[in-house]
This record gives sequence, structure tokens and C-alpha cells, in this order.
Amino acid sequence: MKNQIHELKKYYCEELAKINSLDGLKELNDSLLWKKWKLNDILKGLKDLNESDRKDIGMLANELKDFIKWENEKKEAEIEKLDFIKIENEEKIDVTLAFPNENKGHLHPISLTSKILEDIFISLWFKVEDWPQIETEEFNFDKLNIPDNHPARDVWDTFWISDEINADKKVWERYLLRTHTSPVQIRTLLKWDLPIKIIVPGRVFRYEQEDARHTSNFYQLEWLVVGKWVTFGDLKWTLDTVMKKLLWENTKLRFRPSIFPFTEPSAEIDVSCQLCNGRGCKMCSGTGWVELLGAGMVHPKVLEACNVDPEVYSGFAFWMWIDRIAAQRYWVSSSRMFYQNKLKLNEQF
Repeated sequence: MKNQIHELKKYYCEELAKINSLDGLKELNDSLLWKKWKLNDILKGLKDLNESDRKDIGMLANELKDFIKWENEKKEAEIEKLDFIKIENEEKIDVTLAFPNENKGHLHPISLTSKILEDIFISLWFKVEDWPQIETEEFNFDKLNIPDNHPARDVWDTFWISDEINADKKVWERYLLRTHTSPVQIRTLLKWDLPIKIIVPGRVFRYEQEDARHTSNFYQLEWLVVGKWVTFGDLKWTLDTVMKKLLWENTKLRFRPSIFPFTEPSAEIDVSCQLCNGRGCKMCSGTGWVELLGAGMVHPKVLEACNVDPEVYSGFAFWMWIDRIAAQRYWVSSSRMFYQNKLKLNEQF
């Protein structure tokens, strides 16, 4: 019986070396090994042996079973590895080859405008920052000097996240779709060392009555400069430089005094309408001017909320509507057209 076990092991090793597929391995184990050599019969015959032989033969038989199991696992892994290599060689693609495509598509006008704006600001040594579109009430309102009872909250009618999510949260922890990109300014002031120069492009949401200039979902770009001895004159020079690079050298700017809770002093900035050259159209409501920006010096309370000493540091901030900028740059009569999936519009760019 010992000779049978040794012969079985020898035969198994010889046949295993010839195997190159999982089917062949299965055939060896099922059809040849167990039926031809009847290892189970050897194991069943142990009961007819004396105690000494039963112990020795049983040990050899169990060792053989463990050996076969171990060798089977190694062979399976080897065959699978070779199969994967074969698949890789047969299906590999040279990604460096040119791929002809007649209709490659292109960037959307808003994406194009965002890219142009980023390039302009990067040339002026600004850094680009971003943050998720879901924000907390604290960063969207409270730290921007817009407390719960502030009338400005009525202006930014807000899309709140579901009651199930906000139910157990404290007031300032509640989640909402951000109404502006200003929360990123707060997070940057809390995170970075001064001075800072950043721009924040991104998508924002407000419950707006839609018209040629307003949509409930739109794109905004803000920029923030905070350092020592920053003045309103720096604000005006930066804005004038950017708008003339973005539109054209003959672009005119108009500053109007305004009130914003997060800046003081504040201004609304209009640009001469590029669609009608000042003659009046739907985009400019017949005035020849389009409101594109809000701006101002960062309010001391906002600096204090970010642990910045307003006696030492000052700063300015702008925020513009990328949709309106895109409409002015590409002579589109209504911002709503950017969201209507009109190929006739998008294929022009």
C-alpha cells in the first residue's frame, strides 16, 4: 500500500507538469487521479490494517492529500496568471496612437469663460481655490456677517438639504446648497497664512425668478485679496485690468454705491453692454449697462470671524456672474440659453 501511495504521488507530479489549463487540472483530479488510482479506496482500506500499519499508511495518505491540495492551488494560480498575461497581450491598446474622430466636441461657453478668467487671474499671481457645492449655514451665512435675522437672507432664497439630514443638527450646522462662493473665502482665511490672493470659480444655487439675466442655478467667480495696506484703489485697478483683458479695451466700468453685509464700503459694478454698444437691449434692460459684479472692502466683522486682526490687515473682494460674462463675451442674448442644451448655440464655439 505504501508503494501505491508513492506511485500515485509520482504519477500526479508527472501529469501535473503537463497541465496548462484549469480544465486539464480538473480532469487530472476528477478523471485520472481519483478513479484510476482510487485514493479513496486506499483510505477506506485503512480499517483492515493492523494498528501500526494503519497509523503509518494513514499518515502517508493524509500527507499525499495535503500535498495534492497545495499543488493544485499553486497550479491554479500559475494558470490564471498566464491567462491574464495572454489576455493583456491580445487586448492591449497603444494609447499613444492617433485616434481619428470627426466630432470631438468642445468646451461649453461657460467652461471657456471660466478658463479664460482663471488664466487672467493666474497671470496676476492669484491662486485657484474650490470647495463642495453643499455648505453649512455657518460658512454660507453666519461668518459672512449674515446672521439668522439679517434681511439679506431673504434676498438669497435658499435650497436646503432634506429635513431628515438637518433634523438633528444645530442651526449653524445645517446643510444647504451654497448661494454664493463666498464660503470658500472664509475657509481659506481660516486655513492659510496671510497675505492671500485667491479666486473661487464654482456653481451656486438660488431660488430665482428666471429671466434673461437670472437662473436658479448659475456660475459665480469670486476673488479675495487680504494683506497689509490693501486699499479700494487696489480693488479698482484689479477690476479695470481684468475686465479689459476679459472683454475689450474700450469696455467702460461704472461704480454705484451699494450695501453688502460682508463688505464695507461696497459697490455694484456695471459694464457697458457689449451686445448693443449702449443702445439698449433685453440683456441690459434698455439701459446700455449690465450689472456684472459686486465688490467692496472686506468687512471687519468677517475678518474677525476668521481670526484676522482688522486693525492690521485689510482686503477686498469681488464676485461676478460667469454666465453674464459669457453672454457679454459671446453676444448671447439670454443666460438661460446656456442651460437649454441647444446645439445650434454650443456648436458656435
